Amino acid sequence: MRALLPRPAALAFLLAGGCGGEPVAHGLAERQANQVAVALDEAGIRAAVRRDEASEGAWRVEVPAGATAAARRLLAERALPRQEATGFAAVLGQGGLVPTPAEERARILHALSGELARSVEAVDGVVEARVHLAPAPEDPLRTGAAPAARAALLARVRAGHRARVEPLVAGLQALVAGAVPGLEPGQVAVVIAESAPPAPPAPPPARSTAALASSAVAATLGLALLAAAARRLGWRLPRMLVRRAP
Repeated sequence: MRALLPRPAALAFLLAGGCGGEPVAHGLAERQANQVAVALDEAGIRAAVRRDEASEGAWRVEVPAGATAAARRLLAERALPRQEATGFAAVLGQGGLVPTPAEERARILHALSGELARSVEAVDGVVEARVHLAPAPEDPLRTGAAPAARAALLARVRAGHRARVEPLVAGLQALVAGAVPGLEPGQVAVVIAESAPPAPPAPPPARSTAALASSAVAATLGLALLAAAARRLGWRLPRMLVRRAP
């Protein structure tokens, strides 16, 4: 009995099903991998989040082989994957046996800056945020007025999103000031930096003169063969083809 061969369409399906995706980011935390996948899906690029066998507890993001270049351009434009901001859980878990008051205060400020940066990055259009806090120094021996607390916020936004984020500056100042005792919103400096627009895709390579000449010769030869075959069979070709054929 003759063996049944798969049809071309079925064969193509089997080959496509056996081909895996191309990784565009690896060694990520689960939250980072999900951020990358959501950004790619929003841009119309199908993405899959899978376990990264190379790193224990890490994840990777894969896209179809033909979408690798577009995916990497998008991730570069949006500065993804972003480094996770350090929060209270990470900073306070690194303390020594008996930390000094200065060390404890510095750790709390570092963790607070990370938490505030996370909150700012939740704003639509913001791809990265940095928060620097300078609270009023605690000096019980000071006789005069203590210097006012200050803070600075640097927010990097996606290309074309500055106009959407700038009206939120007052809210961002209030967000940072509300987390630091004695800090007034007016003492929070906000800098918004817009990312450069992505570079346009490279144009397809132009066909050389030799390739164009070869195509013209092939077309002329084809018309000549068609005309000769038609004359043998007694067919009448359209005038346009007859004039072109030698």
